[in-house]
Amino acid sequence: MTPNSFILFKNAVVMTTAFFLMSSTQLKVKYTHGKVELANLELKGPDSVSLVEVNASIGNNFLIATGKGSRTELSTPEDHTTWRLGSLSVSKWPSLNECWIHSGSLLCSTKTEEPIKISSTKSTASFHGPGTFIIEATTNGGFKFIPLESCGSLTTSDGGTKQVKGGRMLLVIGDPSIFGDAYDIDLMLMLKSSRLINSFPTQLGRHKQIGVSVYVQQMKIRGKYDALIGDATSEDNLQLWKFNTEKGKTNFPSN
Repeated sequence: MTPNSFILFKNAVVMTTAFFLMSSTQLKVKYTHGKVELANLELKGPDSVSLVEVNASIGNNFLIATGKGSRTELSTPEDHTTWRLGSLSVSKWPSLNECWIHSGSLLCSTKTEEPIKISSTKSTASFHGPGTFIIEATTNGGFKFIPLESCGSLTTSDGGTKQVKGGRMLLVIGDPSIFGDAYDIDLMLMLKSSRLINSFPTQLGRHKQIGVSVYVQQMKIRGKYDALIGDATSEDNLQLWKFNTEKGKTNFPSN
């Protein structure tokens, strides 16, 4: 091999390795429905926005936004973690194990125990899995953490660590972040009504664990629930939609 040939070969190896490392640290789009747009944060103008396509790779410099009734599913290179973004939602992934949500809702289902950092416009927490949970951004800048099933814990900077229990919703509020009150969520009702769970062509990898979690909850607390959890309009108020009431919507303090 001549010196020039060796240099070309070496450069090719370096470029191939760099491409492999880059692609292995990006999320892959598995499914889209409706209008799902991708914004390149390193660009400006009309060229910075495009439609999300199946099999596209999503790096840390991209933001995804969904239209009304739209949704998308992404996964890590080895399918260890699945992310689903719901309708009218805006989110980005600074890394494979980190997600930032501006508005709307998303679902995460992970098979690994590696910590996953979750951030909103104001609050931050870290989940140590495995497990499946839904994140909903709230008006006060925090978010609702709704575990469908889990063998993990959730940690905030000033609120310490709490064990995660399927159907037990935790509020994450403030900066530095703390926990708000916890609320029981009817998993069966959520399973039937949430499009993040039932409006995708494939089942989640941990659907069996979700089923067990729902069954256990139904056996323990049948008929207990009489309200749905709404938005957190401030750090002191949480909306509850009560069943069988005339007005239907009532504000309750969250602490």
